[in-house]
Amino acid sequence: MLPPTGPEEVGGLPAGIALIHHFANTEDLRAFAAHGRRLEPHDGLASPADLERWLCEHDLLEPGATCDQDHLARARTLRTALRLTLRQDGEAGEIPLDFSFGVTVSASGAGLVSPGDPVTAALARIVIAAVTATADGTWRRLRMCPAQDCQWVFYDRSRPGKARWCSPQLCGNRMKTQAYRRRVTDPVQRRS
Repeated sequence: MLPPTGPEEVGGLPAGIALIHHFANTEDLRAFAAHGRRLEPHDGLASPADLERWLCEHDLLEPGATCDQDHLARARTLRTALRLTLRQDGEAGEIPLDFSFGVTVSASGAGLVSPGDPVTAALARIVIAAVTATADGTWRRLRMCPAQDCQWVFYDRSRPGKARWCSPQLCGNRMKTQAYRRRVTDPVQRRS
């Protein structure tokens, strides 16, 4: 199995989870070779234009709206907070973010809306997706691969919901092989 080169290659995710998954993986830290393909780390939000393009591609922003450095900084802060909370080591704790929301009520139900400029409102929709995923129970299946040369955010589709690696065949095997090599070469670990 080849690793996906981008979040768009991972289909079938619940809508809100897909949005969070795609956004979190705009910071792609994968730096390994698999099946003859070398993955290089890159930041999909390197500039305000990148943010603008990403938001438009995900139908969060109307074409013609522009992003500036402040929007980019806010998007990166949100992405960092999401990625920290998706780590499996549980070290992140609670991370406060500054987003304002209004509530709408109609015959079809209630919803959260974000007032403000279009870019901030678009970023707030990602936050709303995270709140919704928490409420519907899908958030707990979203996690970050613990392999230091990967850290890809993935959705755990396993029945028990306890998958550790984004790919047991790639990251799981690499990490287990590295641990074995450390045990074999380290005399202290061999005795334990």
